[in-house]
Amino acid sequence: MARKIAVLVENDFHDIEFWYPFYRLQESGHDPVVVAPVAPKLYKGKYGTTIDASYDAGSMAGRPLDGVVIPGGWAPDRLRMSAEITGLVRNTYDSGGFVAGICHAGSLLVSCGILHGKTVTSYPSLKDDMILAGATWVDREVVNSERIITSRRPSDLPAFMAEIISLIGE
Repeated sequence: MARKIAVLVENDFHDIEFWYPFYRLQESGHDPVVVAPVAPKLYKGKYGTTIDASYDAGSMAGRPLDGVVIPGGWAPDRLRMSAEITGLVRNTYDSGGFVAGICHAGSLLVSCGILHGKTVTSYPSLKDDMILAGATWVDREVVNSERIITSRRPSDLPAFMAEIISLIGE
């Protein structure tokens, strides 16, 4: 069964951390949709690739999501400033969907208020923020804690996506 999964984007997203999950979800028969704070709009990654976001968080209201994938880069710091984006992530999780974040995505997870009591990983510079948000931080390539899937860096992408695909099924 195809799952509808939001892949979040903002300027300065980590290009590989966006494209690898996006295409892997498509290859697995799922329906990744690009969601940003403002849409339609063209967003540029740290390394120059661009993506045209078709949906903003408000346009996703009433459309159930099975999950959210949050690429890293500097985009999560921008995404966390949007109440609509943090609400979309929190609502997806509270409705039984999964939330997956890699690298610096942990900053958005902190702002969503969903980390208390969870075990997570991230880029090491976010360790203190995640602990202060009530999580237990570990240094592992992937962690799945009650439908919150986290990874540390681009080299963890194979394990990150394997965990997501395992959770939602191919």
